[in-house]
Amino acid sequence: MGSAESEACTVKKSRTEQMNKKNMDRVRRRRSDVDLAQATDVHDYRIFVSTWNVGGKSPPKNLNLEEWLHASPPADIYVLGFQEIVPLNAGNVLGAEDNGPAKKWLTLIRRTLNTLPGTHGCGSYSTPSPVPDPLVEVDADFEGSSVRQHNSSYFHRHSFHSMSRSLRINGDIMELHPRLDRRFSVCDRVSTGSRPSDFDSNFRCGDSSDDEKVAEQSPSAGIFSPSSYAYGAPQYMGERNRSSSHTSSRYCLVASKQMVGIFLTVWVRSEIRGDVQNLKVSCVGRGLMGCLGNKGSISISMTLHQTSFCFICSHLTSGQKEGDEARRNLDVMEILKKTRFPRVQKACDEKTCETILDHDRIIWLGDLNYRIALSYQSAKALVEMHNWRALLEKDQLRMEQRCGRVFERWKEGRICFPPTYKYSNNSDRYTGDDMHRKEKRRTPAWCDRILWYGRGLTQLSYVRGESRFSDHRPVYGTFTAKVEIINHNRIKKNMGCSSSRIEVEELLPYSHGYTELSFY
Repeated sequence: MGSAESEACTVKKSRTEQMNKKNMDRVRRRRSDVDLAQATDVHDYRIFVSTWNVGGKSPPKNLNLEEWLHASPPADIYVLGFQEIVPLNAGNVLGAEDNGPAKKWLTLIRRTLNTLPGTHGCGSYSTPSPVPDPLVEVDADFEGSSVRQHNSSYFHRHSFHSMSRSLRINGDIMELHPRLDRRFSVCDRVSTGSRPSDFDSNFRCGDSSDDEKVAEQSPSAGIFSPSSYAYGAPQYMGERNRSSSHTSSRYCLVASKQMVGIFLTVWVRSEIRGDVQNLKVSCVGRGLMGCLGNKGSISISMTLHQTSFCFICSHLTSGQKEGDEARRNLDVMEILKKTRFPRVQKACDEKTCETILDHDRIIWLGDLNYRIALSYQSAKALVEMHNWRALLEKDQLRMEQRCGRVFERWKEGRICFPPTYKYSNNSDRYTGDDMHRKEKRRTPAWCDRILWYGRGLTQLSYVRGESRFSDHRPVYGTFTAKVEIINHNRIKKNMGCSSSRIEVEELLPYSHGYTELSFY
């Protein structure tokens, strides 16, 4: 019996020690959470968001974007989404992706952002510079590198190609960080659905030879799926920014992705480049056969300090027939369902964003294609009277929202501008004005929209631009976003405080709600 009693005591002691250890860990974790909350500051960041359907036209070199991109004061982040940067013909949908127009848009955007009034203190600054470690759809050749790569087919297309070791911009050479010869790649997957378990183990950072191998393969070697994913290594981004004291650009590109005609880019002030982490991309095709990329969405996920952001740029089903709005609703539901970001290894208690709605701050922009449920004559008369309220009563998006069929609990700013679609070429007249009465007319509509979801975002403006470049007018909005920032100095100070000590009473079982413990 003595031996049995001794074993029982040992078991009880062992279990008691385990329980005390768990209690101690719980207390420390709780105190750590409290300390972290006390050491977290909230700052406001200004975000400029814009969407523009450019009608399949490639921009000329002299296209002026200043009226479109000018926001006073300049924003911290620019999120610019395009639709139809290439014509949506069979060759572009099924064949090799044409990224020539994307390169031109990036060049124009960079030049414009870095010549905005107020950049670099007083005056303007006009010297564009290469991007420090961007996440891009093609390689650094986007803006004039002397290195040219083969144009890979739509059916076997990698999304984030390698940056060359040196870039030639306007005759100047910029040497990259030694580690940047590695680049980010994504998996081309056959399935159009996406569950967390679907992620391919080949999703990785690869060596510089992978893309050359891909380019040499036959187009029939694989099938490109519009559901593609990519993310960048956060340490590259932070180290690159912090070690670069000679950055000559006020704004730098952090993410860019093209899917057929949809194109989404994110730019940030160079000073905050190192604070942008966990960049990830997910695309969903909703075009031909319900999966090709002539319609659909590109979503970019990122973290700024401790706050996660998701930007969704979409081009939904077109058409103004009765019932087309239901197809657009389905597009939205499928995008929300199928957009999946790859899982990133984090601390056990740290949240990882895998879906759109997992994020703290969410903004959806694009040509949503919702129309006005009125005849051309009725809509045109209300437009001429500037009776936006009456028009919005018949706006399909607002009607579908009121019925709870789409974008439930999403917000949109007050619309106080004319419908953005459809204009005659290089004019301020809607296309119906120039057509014969018997011809089919496109009723003016607010196709181009910006919505947001959740807390922490305040819209400051919601307006449209007046460029005549395409049959759509660009729409843009400015926001302030609440961003949580850890104050490391305060954490260090708190670590020496008596509040970090654990009292004996806190380790007792009953202090955590236990009234009785039994050992068996």
